[in-house]
Amino acid sequence: MRIAVGGMKKTEMEAAIRAAAPDAEITVTNDMTGAQLIKQGKVDYYFGACESGGGAAISILIGLVGYTKCCTVCKNGGAPDPEQIKKFVDEGKVVFGMNLDSIERTVPILIEALKNK
Repeated sequence: MRIAVGGMKKTEMEAAIRAAAPDAEITVTNDMTGAQLIKQGKVDYYFGACESGGGAAISILIGLVGYTKCCTVCKNGGAPDPEQIKKFVDEGKVVFGMNLDSIERTVPILIEALKNK
C-alpha cells in the first residue's frame, strides 16, 4: 500500500499510518505533489487533515483528481464511522480527508477498510 500524506499534522498522520500498516510506503508531501502522485499512479491513496476534514485537507485534490475520487472520512466534532468509511472505499475513493483531532482514531479504521478491499 502506497500512501501520500499532506495537509496539517503530517508527522502525526505518518505515525498513525505506520502503526496501522507497518509495511505501507508513505510519502510525506504537499497537496499539489500528492495530487500528481495519485494521477501518475505512484501512490495508491492520499490522506490529508485540516480543521474541518473537508476543506484544506482535500480541496486541491478535489480539483485535480476529481470530486468522485475524494471524500471526508471524519468531520470536525464527529467520530469516524467504520461503515461509512468502508462504503467510501468500496466506491473507489482514493483521497481521504479527516479533521486534525480524529487522526489517531480514523487512520486505523481507514487502513483496515483499505486492507479488506
